[in-house]
Amino acid sequence: MREMQIRPAPAARQMDIFFDAGSYSAFPSVVKLSDEELVLSFRQAPWEGTVVHVHPRSIITVIRSYDGGKNWDCPAAAQVAAGGGQELGLINLGGGHIGGALAWHEVVPLREQERTGIHKIYETECSFRTPGSWWAWSDTHGLSWNPGHIVFVGAHTMPCAPPLRLSDGAILYPAYGEINSGDLQRYSTYIYRSQDEGATWSQPTVMVQGAPDARTYHEPVVIETQPGHLRALHRIEDVQVGTHGAFWTNESRDNGHTWSEPQDTGILSGACPRLLKLRDGRLLLTFGRRFEPCAIRAMLSEDGGQTWGDTAWIVRETPNGNQGYTSSVEFDDGLIFTATYAENASGVTGIVGTFWQLP
Repeated sequence: MREMQIRPAPAARQMDIFFDAGSYSAFPSVVKLSDEELVLSFRQAPWEGTVVHVHPRSIITVIRSYDGGKNWDCPAAAQVAAGGGQELGLINLGGGHIGGALAWHEVVPLREQERTGIHKIYETECSFRTPGSWWAWSDTHGLSWNPGHIVFVGAHTMPCAPPLRLSDGAILYPAYGEINSGDLQRYSTYIYRSQDEGATWSQPTVMVQGAPDARTYHEPVVIETQPGHLRALHRIEDVQVGTHGAFWTNESRDNGHTWSEPQDTGILSGACPRLLKLRDGRLLLTFGRRFEPCAIRAMLSEDGGQTWGDTAWIVRETPNGNQGYTSSVEFDDGLIFTATYAENASGVTGIVGTFWQLP
């Protein structure tokens, strides 16, 4: 792995956004409607004494701030995808329209496996299946989420990072899964495309094909560095060749229709990557490092994600690896707000935020 300088993020100010001792809350996504108004979604599920990723009472909770993230109106939260909501990666489409890449599970009690045909996959989880990727949207600035405003994107995949709008107007939707066989040992990453604001979606384009004798690819994030030039980062699992926990990267020079072979970045995480294109043209990478020393980290690229320098900035120290899934926005004065999830001093998992200045 690469040698890095580790430095504290400049002028970092920490805050708690949402903690509930009866809930396991994680996987935030934040968008900026203005410098004053932010909207944040996260997964909220009952706490069962251990980390449970699927639950029949899991929902997506949506909250907002009217003062640039300093305070959050949690009592007025909206809800999406009851009965198995996992993540909602948000994108501000303008004019009061907010879209989201929705990860949503079907979850049933273990005793109902035979009657439903929905089976237990992981030892510590309920019986569930992933019916596919979904697109949800709000026409009311994210204040309400009409149940009819959810459309199917594609089978056998699920999203993690938010969608992105290209300079040509298309919306791209990154996802991961195994389309051909449903084999967990061949998980790959894909791109769906919409030319009509999410009303319909293309067939998937493969970004990286997983291979059981090398590694599988999960939780992709994609950013447009220049018109038509895209950069992707991927989490890896089932590693037979390479270093467990490293991010891999590839690129497209034709708006995501074809992709280069992936390369190891040498950046160690163990969770998903998230990207933000800054106003000065640099790329910001934020991620949870789940290996000691655990922390939320940030790195910067000045060449469109080909290289990431030699400095990792500590956005937030964390007590353990139960953290990550970051999301960031940049304010007009260059201030960065990064949301993530992590445990507090009492061991409760919740949503936290950090204000910090770019180096």
